[in-house]
Amino acid sequence: MLKDGLVVIDVQYGLSAAHHYKQLLANINQRIDAYHAADHPIIFMQHTDESMPYNGHDWQLDTRLHRASSDRVILKYHSDSFFQTGLAATLHGLHVQTIEVAGLQTEYCIDTAIRVGHDLGFKAATIHGLNSTFDTPDLSAQQIIAHHKGIWDGSFAEVVRDESVKL
Repeated sequence: MLKDGLVVIDVQYGLSAAHHYKQLLANINQRIDAYHAADHPIIFMQHTDESMPYNGHDWQLDTRLHRASSDRVILKYHSDSFFQTGLAATLHGLHVQTIEVAGLQTEYCIDTAIRVGHDLGFKAATIHGLNSTFDTPDLSAQQIIAHHKGIWDGSFAEVVRDESVKL
């Protein structure tokens, strides 16, 4: 299930303590490889704020990502990947109408990208095991992820189980 483009959000050192991060990274790299093989565009969103200041270690994209020189990196300063970033224009310029969304954090940047992308006319999809977050005092990361998948599926995005993706 490849979409027109892959949007990888906030896979940065400052978020590397997220639930099952090593497996998430492996799963995302598997998808990156598939998109590269099909010559489909990949866009990496890179979050910048006080906790991940520009050019700081925590701000850096994880160097283990299978990035290619043709991949784009777009900086963002908000949980909304579309807000004042040029992402929508970039996707339109690449003739991307369907996007696969992966990365961090489920309840913030992933959820917002899926919902705002939907409102902007992009058809979104996500695969089980391709987004993650942190435990909170009230909910485990697994509960947060399951809750959001339930909201997205059929309303804002296609939520897919891919047997090749390890959970």
